[in-house]
Amino acid sequence: MSNIGSVLYTAKQAILSNLTAINVTGSNIANVNTPGYSRLTPVFESVGTKDPNSSQEQVGVKISEIRRIFDKYLDSQIVVQDSSVGSATARNNLLTQVEGVLNESNGGGINDVLSRFWSAWDNLSANPSGEAERNVVISTAQNLTAVINSRADALSSIQSNADQTIANDVEKLNGYLSDMAALNAEIVRTESAGGQATSLSDNRMELLGKISSIIDVNYIEQSDGSLYIYLPSNGKSLVEGDNKWQLQVQTNSANSNLNDIVFTDDVNNPLNQDIQGGELGGLLNIRDVILPDYIDELNQTASSIINKVNSQHMAGYDQDGNIGDVFFKPAAEAKDMEVSAAIVADTRKIAASATLNADGDNATAMTAIKDDKMYASLERVTTSSVTAFASGQINNIGQVYKSTTAAITLTRGASSADWTVFADGGYSSLRVLSADDKSVTLDLNGNETADITLNLSGTWANNDTLSFSLTKKDNTTSISGYYSAFMAKMGQDVASSATVLTREQATATQNNSQREMLSGVSLDEEMLNLIKYQMAYNAAGRVTKIVSDMMDTLIALGQ
Repeated sequence: MSNIGSVLYTAKQAILSNLTAINVTGSNIANVNTPGYSRLTPVFESVGTKDPNSSQEQVGVKISEIRRIFDKYLDSQIVVQDSSVGSATARNNLLTQVEGVLNESNGGGINDVLSRFWSAWDNLSANPSGEAERNVVISTAQNLTAVINSRADALSSIQSNADQTIANDVEKLNGYLSDMAALNAEIVRTESAGGQATSLSDNRMELLGKISSIIDVNYIEQSDGSLYIYLPSNGKSLVEGDNKWQLQVQTNSANSNLNDIVFTDDVNNPLNQDIQGGELGGLLNIRDVILPDYIDELNQTASSIINKVNSQHMAGYDQDGNIGDVFFKPAAEAKDMEVSAAIVADTRKIAASATLNADGDNATAMTAIKDDKMYASLERVTTSSVTAFASGQINNIGQVYKSTTAAITLTRGASSADWTVFADGGYSSLRVLSADDKSVTLDLNGNETADITLNLSGTWANNDTLSFSLTKKDNTTSISGYYSAFMAKMGQDVASSATVLTREQATATQNNSQREMLSGVSLDEEMLNLIKYQMAYNAAGRVTKIVSDMMDTLIALGQ
């Protein structure tokens, strides 16, 4: 009876084990469309002694574990790729918006309205007293400023929207980090109690992908089953076990009141430079690097137009025989470009003549600006002392709009902060903006911008001087050429971002396909497994029936 009992016990184990396998297979089939689900497979293990001479022989089977099928390395690659796709998507979306704003292909762009502005001056040169021609000059100038203003405002709006998206992403990320800490705690609790947290692990990897799509992260699976997640650039923790470190945004007055990203417990150390990937990395790159560069190039274009036109306009005479005043209101930024209110109110103030004879030659000179070199280059800086040295750099090329008539000369006073302009070289509004023992900054046109920086070294004393010249060179470009080059660069950036996005998405698709091949559910395979486990279950049931019949026989023999 003991041997028959052993057979019955073995059959019971087989029934229970295959029933478990059927349940696991059913779970796989039920989750065939669940995102991030890793298929499960039952691991059968033989149990008992197999010594035929032992009176205690007992053999059977059990499910030793329910194994989650996954590849740690592939999962880590997917996480990294999610970060790359997030960054590339953010960059491409914003650059596509910029392309729409600066589009010159349909007419009405800056080069188009600028060409009409020069043509209006050309027509005025032929009839300098014509009221209609003067009105056209004003209307084309206003159209030019309106287009430039709108482009500048639109770029600033894209920058502001990116800034708001950054704030929204940080809030979303904080929620994900809290969820990750909670999942860590649940997984540790389950596995420490001897259970298997397979579904929780799937959920955690899915959540990790969402985190990495927002910010680039590295992670390590700890011995207790929890994930330690940190920033790759500086190693600062985001999640460790059930602890999480939240982020927040705060305005930075030194960066146009745009948001810095900081830890809530370390607000004095911005993380902007440490975030390189994910949507946040892409947004920060466009907001803080690409868009400021585009806005600066638009500002330089506007500044050059303003300065060149004003300089030429003030060299002529209006219809009343007065020296011309500024045509455009002086401004350092494209968003502030505006036609002088005095000229808009009275077209007679347009200085079209080079003399008092109403000759129209100044209007002709104004037209020639379109072919003039946009900016001057800074020539070698010289000093009056053999112990004092200086070098220079132009910060705003739109402000160095003409060659100097003579060298610009500065004289040092008793202190390093005391510098005066000895010779302005034809830039009558030139002034020293700031100075110390390392540098001197110059405002060329009275608009409170540091147009030129002079870097100082060596030993400087009272009455020492430094000089330099500004020269327009033949290898530089015109205003239209400069703006066209800017448009070409922007177009190349857009095309490059689209190419990068396509490549990153293709890599992500390939990684996900590999994961699906390894960890995904195949209905055909699961149906075959289901049949296999069912047949084993039926066979074990048949063994039970045979044992029951044998026991009936033995009982009948004993009667």
